Amino acid sequence: MEFRLGDVIDDYCIKCRRLTNHSVVSLMEGQVAKVRCRSCYHEHTYLHEQAPPSRKDLKKAEMLANANSESTAEALVSDPQQPAADTGNPPELEPSPSPDPKNSRTRVPKV
Repeated sequence: MEFRLGDVIDDYCIKCRRLTNHSVVSLMEGQVAKVRCRSCYHEHTYLHEQAPPSRKDLKKAEMLANANSESTAEALVSDPQQPAADTGNPPELEPSPSPDPKNSRTRVPKV
């Protein structure tokens, strides 16, 4: 279907947070580019009647992507031909810095 400026279409309004009637405000190469909500008059890009993902969903997807990339990076680093040599000694750990009493919420007893 070919749209013209001023045509009324349904779209998700990001301000009203619901599907409402919108007027076509801008066209680009024959496709709807921007619309204006007929309830609150907020102008935004045409979202094709779909709500954008919530920040919570975006954060979950980002965390999953990071976890997957870390696991594939670890798999690439370890050579499957050579088994890791187990010396029986625990790995060396760096000593943790002592807490700063001014910035710490834990109480440090005075001596």
